[in-house]
Amino acid sequence: MILISEKKQVLYDLRMLYNGPFSAEDFYKEVDDWAKENGFEKEHKRKMEHVTKDGKKIEWLTEIHSHLDDYHHGDVVLRAQMDNVKEVAIKKDGKKYKINNGDVHILVECFISAHLHGTYWQSRPVLRFFRTLFDRFIYNIWSEKYDGVVNMQGRELFKRIQSFFKLQKFKYS
Repeated sequence: MILISEKKQVLYDLRMLYNGPFSAEDFYKEVDDWAKENGFEKEHKRKMEHVTKDGKKIEWLTEIHSHLDDYHHGDVVLRAQMDNVKEVAIKKDGKKYKINNGDVHILVECFISAHLHGTYWQSRPVLRFFRTLFDRFIYNIWSEKYDGVVNMQGRELFKRIQSFFKLQKFKYS
C-alpha cells in the first residue's frame, strides 16, 4: 500500500504589527490557553532570543495541530517576531510591573495535511485526475472538505491575538 501525503495552504498571510508595551510571557500563555480551550496539540518549532544593543530580538514559531478525521489534520502556523524588546518597569496604581516594550510582528497561516492511503483510487493517475474533477465541479468530497474549518481556526487565533495586544495597550498605558 502506498501512502500519499498532500499539504494545502488554506489561509495566507494574516499579519499584524504592534508597537508598545506588552508581556511576552502573557502572550505565550494566551496562545497556550487558546490551544487548550479548543483541544489542539501545540508543537514549538523555534524560540530564539538574540541580545543586541537596541534590545532583544525574539523569534517564536509554533504549530498548532487539530485532528479533523483519520486522514486529515489541520495545522495553524504562528510566527511571532519581536524586535527592540526592552524590559521596562512601570508603576500603576501603586504597584510596580516589569513588562516588555518593543515592536511585534505576527503572521498566521493555515494548512491541511492529508494522508491518503494508496488504494486503487489514489494510486492511479488517471483516476486521481477524475477524482479531482469530481471534487472541483460536482461534489466536494475529498480535497476542500475541511478548508473552512481550518481557515476559521486560524482566524479565531488571529482575533484572539489582536484582542490580546489591544488589551495590553490599554492595560499598561
